[in-house]
Amino acid sequence: MQPKLLTILLCLTIVICGCTAPIEESIQTEVPLQLSFTADTLERDEDGGSLFDLKEALDSKPVLMLWIAAGCSGCHDWTDMLRESINNGTINTSSVSIISMHRWSEVESPATVMKAFGNDDNDSNYTPWPIVLPNESSRLTDFETGETTQFSIVEGFGNPVTPTVQLIGQDGIKMWQSKSYWANYTMVEEAMDVVNKIAG
Repeated sequence: MQPKLLTILLCLTIVICGCTAPIEESIQTEVPLQLSFTADTLERDEDGGSLFDLKEALDSKPVLMLWIAAGCSGCHDWTDMLRESINNGTINTSSVSIISMHRWSEVESPATVMKAFGNDDNDSNYTPWPIVLPNESSRLTDFETGETTQFSIVEGFGNPVTPTVQLIGQDGIKMWQSKSYWANYTMVEEAMDVVNKIAG
């Protein structure tokens, strides 16, 4: 009788030990399809506060993101064309928001970005929409779960070169991306066609 009881207790101990072992955390090895982030801004009135939250911005409409660098001539060109496109009605800001994303925080300071894009004067490529300043430690979040990922914001959006314009749908999915260093109205119209399709 004693050996049988001992065998049963031993079997139960082995089974229970397996159940109480720590569960390994799953590590996300792929960038999520639905993207979000929060990052600092230049803190101008146009930036709408010191922190930009993509998911919050996407609550109301898609977001057109222009990746910029202060010394990038194509970025200046795209900034001017997007501003002109708002002024002439090609871009309807009631159906899409625009933000500029600083791409090279490790080599350009916020003051350099402010000088190139932040001031409304004749010597700059004034940006009348939010300028966002993610840094190397800024992490991408999963739009759906809200969890912080191991990927930087730049990695999450495909390590874009400057300039790159990306359209992010209201579900956090990248819907369109520019293919030209220099701005052109055809691409602006192409982006707005996508905006109209996903809105309808």
